[in-house]
Amino acid sequence: MASNAQLIKFDNQVAGHDRILQFSTNDLMVIKPSTQTEQRFYEDSQGDLEFRCWIPKCYGSLHAATDSELQLLEQQGEGLLEQQGAAQVPLQPSPPRQRDSQGRLLDDHLCLENLLNGFTRPCIMDFKIGSRLYEKDATAEKIIKMKENAKGTTIESLACRIAGMKVYDTTKGEWGIYRKQFGKSRTIDNMTDALLAYFFPTSSYAYEEKDPIRTSLKDDEATITPKHISSNKMEWLLECFIEDVSSIREYLEQNPNIELIGASLLFIYEGDKTAADAVWKKMLEEDKKEKEASKVVEKKNEEEEEEEEEERPPMYDLRLIDFAHSSYDSQQETQDSGILKGLDNTIMLLEECLERQKKEKL
Repeated sequence: MASNAQLIKFDNQVAGHDRILQFSTNDLMVIKPSTQTEQRFYEDSQGDLEFRCWIPKCYGSLHAATDSELQLLEQQGEGLLEQQGAAQVPLQPSPPRQRDSQGRLLDDHLCLENLLNGFTRPCIMDFKIGSRLYEKDATAEKIIKMKENAKGTTIESLACRIAGMKVYDTTKGEWGIYRKQFGKSRTIDNMTDALLAYFFPTSSYAYEEKDPIRTSLKDDEATITPKHISSNKMEWLLECFIEDVSSIREYLEQNPNIELIGASLLFIYEGDKTAADAVWKKMLEEDKKEKEASKVVEKKNEEEEEEEEEERPPMYDLRLIDFAHSSYDSQQETQDSGILKGLDNTIMLLEECLERQKKEKL
């Protein structure tokens, strides 16, 4: 039976090439153009249960039909597809075939978990980690180009860089969008301020940069609230991010066969105060139930059906993304020092944010 779903542009991409798609009927999954290297990385990761929790779920892949394949399908007719029970996903007229930064065709797409699903107004930051930006078999020209691109940026000094951010000011009902140039122009001296702009979008840190580095976008459907998300919630979020980055760092150091090149940490947290307050209340209720359950020995009646609780929306998420140049390299005996340095400095910057949040009462 044919599907009425169409592939449409994914509007919440904050970095990279603007080519991610999603189905028009739901937001559970995104469709990302991928290299064969990235597909292999996801395939290899399926056997690594612990690492899989730090990357988006992968549901498979899609192949962009070539002109000859499209012609063959047209000749066979839609009836054959429907007879076989195949669903058709209508696409817009074929654009020029996409290529990556090294000119490789991107005819294949990965079907990945949409990490923003469940959030009301997610604040997003794409945070590059590692100082090595090229593969072992990269050409001399490519190596020179990538080193030149990193020169003078925080990739060179800290082995990490902001690739893009999108934040929500709940007191103005307004989005703040920071493009690539924002991250490239940060230095070791103002990197913490940049992260404070992400975590505290109602503060003065978020409004220091003018166009075109920072652009504003009004949310016409927003309900403006006079207060920002409370300090105790933001303090908890920062502590969670510090703990999670530390766990990722520990796992990667213990598993040097995971070779990350050009990968990012994707930070997400709920930026809508009303939604954040509701999630926080639900979390407190869950904690209370767990404490009560630990004190009482419950007798289960086999005939009694347990109530299925509705899944709670997320308060935050953190994942590793972008594996176009990454691989599971069994020959690598120690983890890349640039990756560890980038993660160490990420933890240091987050701890500085936490310290300044308490000191400045953000």
